[in-house]
Amino acid sequence: MSSAGCRAVDTEVASGAAILRMMGLGLIVGAAFGYALQRGRFCMNSTFRDLLLARDLTLLRAYLLAVLVQMVGVRSMAAFGLFGLGGIAPFFWMATLFGGFVFGLGMAFSGGCASGSTYRSGEGMVGSIIALLGFVFGMIMTNDGVLEPVQAALRSWVIEINGQPATLDRLLGVSPWMLAAIFVALGGWWLLKSPSGGYERGWGWGRSGLAIGLIATAAWPISALTGREYGLSITEPIRTISGFLFTGEIDRLTWGSFMWVGLIAGAHVAARSHGEFAWRAPGARRLLQALGGGLLMGVGAAIAGGCNIGHGLTGIPLFGLGSITATVSVILGVWTGVYFLFGGVAFERRVQSVQRA
Repeated sequence: MSSAGCRAVDTEVASGAAILRMMGLGLIVGAAFGYALQRGRFCMNSTFRDLLLARDLTLLRAYLLAVLVQMVGVRSMAAFGLFGLGGIAPFFWMATLFGGFVFGLGMAFSGGCASGSTYRSGEGMVGSIIALLGFVFGMIMTNDGVLEPVQAALRSWVIEINGQPATLDRLLGVSPWMLAAIFVALGGWWLLKSPSGGYERGWGWGRSGLAIGLIATAAWPISALTGREYGLSITEPIRTISGFLFTGEIDRLTWGSFMWVGLIAGAHVAARSHGEFAWRAPGARRLLQALGGGLLMGVGAAIAGGCNIGHGLTGIPLFGLGSITATVSVILGVWTGVYFLFGGVAFERRVQSVQRA
């Protein structure tokens, strides 16, 4: 065999080994993540929606704990040189404001966030599967279709600080460790005062938040082994998998692609092992609503450059202003969607609660 032929074979072997490494490491982390999401009943749509409808802070406590764990864990490992923090999202402020709001609206209408819809698909919920299909269509329309000019226009305004991605610590001119210490102290104090308990039939918020936080932290060094510098995400995996399916180009797949597949598998195992798996399909009207909500989520995520996981769970611990802005906009979008779906009920309850107090 010629030297050129040997090099081609070596390249194919190396490429195959890289795919196997991404597959193995991605599936392991994804399965753990999916299992934790399913057992904790962790969905950010429920988290933000129930602040209005049920006055239930259980999932908010789990979310906060997961963020605080990453705030310390991810930065500590980066300080030891295990990986870089080059994945901080750009602060295209118009895109994160608008995209986050649209994504939040989609969450409310579809009945789940990107991660919630994914783990519920593993439980057999057809509505969540339809929402994910809408997510794919919305993302393709925005990244490569008729809405691409809108995405480009909204992303044209980018704010940097001293030529670097805009973060809260750079904006305030303080050490990120100082910010982390303040948030951990305040957040930890509130969590320690909070009552224990779980959401619906799920784990307690402490167990859920700690498990999700540790898995999200571990995702950084594990994905770095495949050349990827970021933690958990849902938007990127859905984009890469759909790209692979439409083009057949295996190079589009990343560690995140296999993580997302593992997430569904892990949620399925969790549901099966606890007698919670069953194929369930709502009526036609609800399916159309799920499809439309998923479409909005896909459009919003593509414009904002991430979803409730990429921005809300992974980006906020890095203090990225883009992730902070996107997450606040997601919350406002969810609350607006709740108002459209439930009328003034949520806000009437708030007024009544204040009056009783």
